[in-house]
Amino acid sequence: MLGRILRSSTTRFTFGRTARGEDMPAFGDLVKAEQGGITLLGLVYEIAIADDPFVRQIVAASDTMAAERVEDMRQRRQVPVEVTALTIAFRQADRWVYGLPPRPPTALQPIWPCDCEEVRDVLADFAFFRRVLTCDACPAEELLAASVLRGAECQPPGQARPYLVRAGRTLARLLSHDPAQLDAILRRLAPVAEAYS
Repeated sequence: MLGRILRSSTTRFTFGRTARGEDMPAFGDLVKAEQGGITLLGLVYEIAIADDPFVRQIVAASDTMAAERVEDMRQRRQVPVEVTALTIAFRQADRWVYGLPPRPPTALQPIWPCDCEEVRDVLADFAFFRRVLTCDACPAEELLAASVLRGAECQPPGQARPYLVRAGRTLARLLSHDPAQLDAILRRLAPVAEAYS
């Protein structure tokens, strides 16, 4: 489990967790929540570490504190982290629907990471591209590139490059009216595509 829902809407959800642990989600990761028999999927687009008066005191004293003490404080305290994901799809009746769910997840619902098989299954259909491109709240270019790269990582051996080529062609069709945005995304994908050559 990655954390629990703090607040949500049909378009996005924010979950809380502590900064500890190896399972810290990364920008562009695919995460899921369950709600009334529906599995909601979201792409992580914002990770914020909140402060509080105690953190401010530690920062103010950090010049005089030993590094071991700072690390001890970091591990013992429940450093609050808020992670926000853009809802891109939901699973209902054994099929993926690329769009907004009928209802958002409720408070305190657990959030889980998606494994490679789920990532491969969901990100195989590029229907989510339009959802990301029309999101005003998230950095669309960066999020699209990160999600496509994550999808490429989860492809079977020898399939990452064809996946990236299909993604590039889909983006070219969607962004034919905006060559600057298309170029920005393709530049982020190009080094990885070359590595799979």
